[in-house]
Amino acid sequence: MKIKYNETDKSIEIKDGMKTHYFVMKFLMSLNLLNAILNLYDVNKTGFGFIEIVWLILGIASIIILFLFIYKKSTSEKIPVDEIERIKEKSIFGRRRFSIQLKDGKNRDLNEIKTQSEFNEFKKVFSEIGIAN
Repeated sequence: MKIKYNETDKSIEIKDGMKTHYFVMKFLMSLNLLNAILNLYDVNKTGFGFIEIVWLILGIASIIILFLFIYKKSTSEKIPVDEIERIKEKSIFGRRRFSIQLKDGKNRDLNEIKTQSEFNEFKKVFSEIGIAN
């Protein structure tokens, strides 16, 4: 991952390929939702069975995941400093995850930061810019 601070336009540039990753995930969840709709299309004629319940659960899960990817996650590669609220660190099952929380409520995940030393370097750059943790 390459994280750079651009002083001329006061923005953070992140190049990590998250835009293509999230596009593929959105595309797959859309296909999954379409498949669930097609499988549940004539459920009023055939009735609810085990397979229909599975497709209903998959469809609901796809809707929730699509909502999260569209409205709660950001894939911006160039983030203006005034849009950044803070940096977040959370631990899930013993693994640390790092992200940038934006003022519009979205999060920009930083999946390439693996160690605490890389995170400390990242925090140092942010403190030099003037963004508090």
